[in-house]
Amino acid sequence: MKNENKQIKASSWALGILFVLSAAVLVMFFGVGYNNTTFSNGKNLTDPEFTGLLLIWLYTLVGLCILSVLGFGIAAAIRNLKTRTKGQQRTGFAGWVFLFTFAVVAASYFLADTTPVLLGDGKTLATDVTDLTLSDLCLYSIYALFLVALISALLSMTGLFKARK
Repeated sequence: MKNENKQIKASSWALGILFVLSAAVLVMFFGVGYNNTTFSNGKNLTDPEFTGLLLIWLYTLVGLCILSVLGFGIAAAIRNLKTRTKGQQRTGFAGWVFLFTFAVVAASYFLADTTPVLLGDGKTLATDVTDLTLSDLCLYSIYALFLVALISALLSMTGLFKARK
């Protein structure tokens, strides 16, 4: 029980730190550096100064999410193999979560488009295949994982999977 409290406390601290850093990045993106203007097809467009920082933070959060799910999935599977006695049934969803996350990342990688992004004046914004693939991989993974989180939250609120006594 004491070990669980330490894990919950460490998890809460990590979540709090990530939340504060995310809030700081969002404040910098939305509140600082709107003096930059770019011109496209004769129109003035606002170019926020910290767009790159926001994208890097987004990639970092997606990477942390994927690595933690895969890492904890592997650790849970190893722990399950060590502690399970012969003939005992497996419990939990760690394996399914691991497989689903791996499948989402793999599908996102194969769905990623490497067509260069064109600006309004015909110039290309990004041509690096790695950057384009990484951007699409993160976006598709976010969409899929958000959808699953939303469905899970709705199912949890209905009480459909509560243990019956």
